[in-house]
Amino acid sequence: MANAVPRKPGNASRWTFLVFFLGLGGLFGYYAWSQASSHLALASRGQRAEATVVGYEENRGRRSTTYYPVLRFATPDGRRIETTSGAAADPSVLRRGQRVAVLYDPADPAQARQAAAVEGGMGFTPWFLGGLSLLMFALAAVFVLPPRAKAPG
Repeated sequence: MANAVPRKPGNASRWTFLVFFLGLGGLFGYYAWSQASSHLALASRGQRAEATVVGYEENRGRRSTTYYPVLRFATPDGRRIETTSGAAADPSVLRRGQRVAVLYDPADPAQARQAAAVEGGMGFTPWFLGGLSLLMFALAAVFVLPPRAKAPG
């Protein structure tokens, strides 16, 4: 019976891990940036309007249901807009027919959120995704470094 020689991981596996971690880092970074930039754009150039809650759109998950209010408001030029908010709300707190302040994008009035949600900040998700992105890039950097030389012996 011949002695089995352990196979050394080659450069192909290093490149596979490098591409994998770079891809994940890029993906997490893209989603973090898209969420943060949409929030920051609405916070900086959003127009304020009074909206009426006309209903809710349900988003059923495996373990919970999230409710997004359907808002109706008018722009200063008289256009009537009905859109689903990008921020979830509790139907028992924000009732149908209730008036609420919203911020909307003047270039695309369908992009609207409750003013309180925008003024409350970006939230946890963009920061978490950004942190994951940095972690993935750091892990990718490990595979860019040259392999360590083995100690003589």
